[in-house]
Amino acid sequence: MGAVRAKRIAPVLAAVAAAAVIVFLLRRGGAGDRPNVLLITLDTTRADRLGCYGRRDAETPALDGLARSGVLFTRAFCNVPLTLPSHATIMTGLYPPEHGCRVNGAHGLPEGLPTLAETFSSRGYETAAFIAAFVLDAKFGVSRGFGTYDQFEVPNPEQIDENIMYRYRPADRVAGAALEWLAGHHARPFFCWVHFFDPHHPYYLLQPFMREARFRGRPYDAEIAFMDGQIARLVAFLRERGLLEKTIVVVVGDHGESLGEHGEDEHGLLLYNGVMRVPLIVSAPGRVEGGAESPALVSTVDIFPTVLDLLGWPLPGRVSGASFADALAGGSPPPRPFYSETEFPLTEYGWSPLQSITTDGWKFIDAPREELYEWGADPGEERNLAGERPEKARELRAALERLEAAMVKTEAAEVAMDDASRRILESLGYLGGGGAGAGDERQALRDPKDAVWMRSDFIKAVNELQAGRVEEGESILRGLVAESPESYAFRYRLARHLYEGGRFEEALPEFEEMARRSPGDFRSHYNLGKTLVKLGRFDRAAEELRASLALEPRRTDGLNNLGLALLGAGRLEEAAGVFRESISIDDRQCDPHNNLGNALLALGRTDEALASFRKSIEAKPDFFEGRFNAGLILLSKGRNEEAAKEFGEAVRLRPDHAAARRHLGIALMRAGRVPEGLKEFAVGSDPH
Repeated sequence: MGAVRAKRIAPVLAAVAAAAVIVFLLRRGGAGDRPNVLLITLDTTRADRLGCYGRRDAETPALDGLARSGVLFTRAFCNVPLTLPSHATIMTGLYPPEHGCRVNGAHGLPEGLPTLAETFSSRGYETAAFIAAFVLDAKFGVSRGFGTYDQFEVPNPEQIDENIMYRYRPADRVAGAALEWLAGHHARPFFCWVHFFDPHHPYYLLQPFMREARFRGRPYDAEIAFMDGQIARLVAFLRERGLLEKTIVVVVGDHGESLGEHGEDEHGLLLYNGVMRVPLIVSAPGRVEGGAESPALVSTVDIFPTVLDLLGWPLPGRVSGASFADALAGGSPPPRPFYSETEFPLTEYGWSPLQSITTDGWKFIDAPREELYEWGADPGEERNLAGERPEKARELRAALERLEAAMVKTEAAEVAMDDASRRILESLGYLGGGGAGAGDERQALRDPKDAVWMRSDFIKAVNELQAGRVEEGESILRGLVAESPESYAFRYRLARHLYEGGRFEEALPEFEEMARRSPGDFRSHYNLGKTLVKLGRFDRAAEELRASLALEPRRTDGLNNLGLALLGAGRLEEAAGVFRESISIDDRQCDPHNNLGNALLALGRTDEALASFRKSIEAKPDFFEGRFNAGLILLSKGRNEEAAKEFGEAVRLRPDHAAARRHLGIALMRAGRVPEGLKEFAVGSDPH
């Protein structure tokens, strides 16, 4: 790793040196001299693609510089190859079964588990986070303890290419937001977390040099280089403000990326080193001697206790990680085996989940066909030794079972999301769990390593659909559903494609099969109910939507669609009651106010209906339906000028809407503005 030099300190001196590190960090004593902490997490970043880890064609001068000023860990790994659960582990020092966030988009970090931000906040630090992707939205709980949580919002066309599946906030915008905050909040000690998402596939081609010759055919490396440039901005700010020597900088990857190894093109499905080995750099210029490599075996679960150890603070509660602070002084902490897992194969595809244990030189993966690798000698994990070394496999299986038995497991609450939030999550490539196969025995489930090709075909199918090659994409999806009927993701994507194309009769059996296979999943019943509404089968739709609400009673999207089913069935009072229930949960929605207005109008209660339409417009001033419906009632009451105003707004929103044009013309003529009215009426009546 020629970019840095190794340090060796005798074992007896190592502990003394480690203590000296901590004392040096704190020696000034005053509250104003307490070190800042900047945590930078690199989403989907492999260690072996950085210059400081030996990659010769890498363009990562900022990260390489941090490595030269600090300690680079050559054997650092994550505990789960997914963004939310990995960050929850970093923030709590707990393994995924202990904090309960096992996959993206399904659960929220439980209250009562202390986080890094809460710990810093309780000690008077300014706390802020700057988040690049929706998968770390505040609703998932990792925001707890941050005074500022500047997160990803639904993008506008200037931010991303809308034709690309994944959505995030680019590194320059994340860094810009962080720098703006730092400029006004460095008078007191701070804990600042900056999350970059750029190396996540597919790549946005935002930066100019992405198309330059040196990055041709290397978009992943180009994204890393772009991200590195934004890290340089953060480091430069700290240096220019005299803060660098007062700041501990921790840089860590949340997980890596499989670039075709073992047949996996991305991450989440398997537990090999391509997705598990991550960069880890701890830099504290003037406080920790720089230019060192540490061979300590560490994982992301160790970040939490290490940071607190460096500050001399006690742990606020139970953790499974262990401090590696002594490694910052050249010590060699005894190697501790660590646990890793992925539930992604189960929740997305109905395949077997995986767990693993990694020791000083070995990795055991618990799968339907178990795997054993001597990863120190076989870093590519190409030779499965489980058959050749059954005694070692048994030894590590027993050690894995002991690790699991020692965990205090937590069941995290599911996070309810509306349709808009769900679609953003899906645009990131995650369904947030489908509940498929959760009760099956592991040996009865498909081994992910035998099915990895289907994940690749699935990504291809999604890309084909988004590129407008509908027949090709649909054909691939139908083949995947036939090959793996247990897979929620394949069937859901096919059903959604059919539904969005208005092919409701074809979508119906797919949603029915999903509800049959996953009776405990809200979305299965919800999507079936929505489809039945579209087909005019209102009574059965109401049954399915009630089944969805029995699972998640406060889902406003479920209530709104149940109300529509009841409205279609002519059960007007029931429908009105359901819409009111949705409004009582969140009165900022425009749709239930509008739908309630329709129900009241059908009941002949026009004044109440008008009030509801007005409420829908208050919730969303550019809501066409609310404007149009309010205009109809006002016109019926002879309040022509008011009606003309509402129809005028409706026409502004949809200039080509013929009915809005005609009604605007009528309202204007009745208000005495005949020439204007005739013109609008004529435009609305023109068949062309």
